Amino acid sequence: MSFLPVKSDHGAVLPTEYLPAAAGEYQVGQLLNVTGGKLSAITADQATTPPYLCMAQRKVETAGEELPVTRVSAEYIYETALEATASAAEVGVKLQVASGGLNAKTGAGTFEIVSLDGKTAGDAVRGRWVPAASGS
Repeated sequence: MSFLPVKSDHGAVLPTEYLPAAAGEYQVGQLLNVTGGKLSAITADQATTPPYLCMAQRKVETAGEELPVTRVSAEYIYETALEATASAAEVGVKLQVASGGLNAKTGAGTFEIVSLDGKTAGDAVRGRWVPAASGS
């Protein structure tokens, strides 16, 4: 599964942008970071909110080719799958983005659960992005 927007607070559709990407293979619903001025895959578990969501299944042969993306927004509910069993998963718990940017996993993150179909690997989980907790 991947991260897909399923509902907005205001009914609007997320606008598509075209931004340069690093060479690699990307898929619809994959969360992306920006590294060196180019979109890039998430290579390690991430506790912060990634800025972009890929909107195409695409192989970028040459760095700098444009990739259609939308900005990740707190005004939308996204659906994905749990990467592994998450026994503590429940509404209000915040999850991380798993390496690769396609699933959610346990660990302090910014993807707050609003509903879930179960707590085992592959179960659907829906949530929204919230600001990271501050240290104060």
